[in-house]
Amino acid sequence: MDFESMDRRGFLGLTGGALLCTIAGQEVRMDRQANMKKLAGGVPVPPKVAASRDNPRLTRFSTSGTRREYWIQAEPTPWDIMPTKTDEMMAQKVKKGPTKFTAYAYRAYSANFGQPLGPASIPGPTLEAREGETLVVHFRNQCPVPVTMHPHGVFYSNEMDGSYKGIHTDPGGFVQRGRTVTYLWECPEGTAGSWFYHDHGPLDPLPIYKGLFGGLIVRTADEPLPDREYVLAFHDFLPPATGLRTAYSCVNGRAYTGVTPNLQATIGDDVQIHVIGVDDNFHTFHLHGHKWAEPAGNVVDNKTFGPGDSFGVRFTEDNPGRWLYHCHVFSHLHNGMSGWYIVE
Repeated sequence: MDFESMDRRGFLGLTGGALLCTIAGQEVRMDRQANMKKLAGGVPVPPKVAASRDNPRLTRFSTSGTRREYWIQAEPTPWDIMPTKTDEMMAQKVKKGPTKFTAYAYRAYSANFGQPLGPASIPGPTLEAREGETLVVHFRNQCPVPVTMHPHGVFYSNEMDGSYKGIHTDPGGFVQRGRTVTYLWECPEGTAGSWFYHDHGPLDPLPIYKGLFGGLIVRTADEPLPDREYVLAFHDFLPPATGLRTAYSCVNGRAYTGVTPNLQATIGDDVQIHVIGVDDNFHTFHLHGHKWAEPAGNVVDNKTFGPGDSFGVRFTEDNPGRWLYHCHVFSHLHNGMSGWYIVE
């Protein structure tokens, strides 16, 4: 199948207008953009969330000890999946389009949401901590529908889950537009690893498909920082979330080699790459010209991972050249899930 030239008609022929999921009793189909405001209107405000409007103490928490503090906002942002319309791996223009839509993305701010520290991004800002520390994440939602932040890998109480649970939902699991909550996520011994966070609100998975996810890295207390470090999210942008004619297989919100992140290193660098899977598919991470040892001791150059999986790759760079990294599911590779790794 020629994914390079697949348009809306071809994509719909492949999916058959299939059911993607059901949210609030309403069907979300692969062949049309979901009306997220309408879907949100069908979800009643949970009792604890409604009560927190009148009793601010329900959303105030405290912690002690070493803390890493972040101010993160979810917001709509214009996004172009393929600004150059060129696949450098094939040295050709990609005959697909359009590629622009309104994404949802996380954005880092200075203390008390004073000033943005950069643009909204996909994936969102990488959260970092060491074992023994507590992540304090002040989260504000400026999207038109309720969204949240839910972490993987760390320890948290039931109230800090950041997930929608129907009538049992805490304020952090249903953050309405203009409202702020604070999450406390602890990083005790044994939580070191390559993790991530994502929306887990009442419209999950649509806000995730629109870009609401980011990396979360926990290191041991004495773990040295790498010389080069990257977070790579493998995911799809689908028509129900984007309203575009076709689907794109992406790395960090972009599609095709030269548009996806260009990774760089020099000989002798300590390189660490954190990989996360944020869609419904199984992928592989393959890095040409390189292999690495997993914790069990086996050496690999192509690792399979599924939805919600995350892992780290670390090695000392010793092989110069222009290399490809990509998903080795071939249809994903040729639908945009590839990029350059350039070693000086």
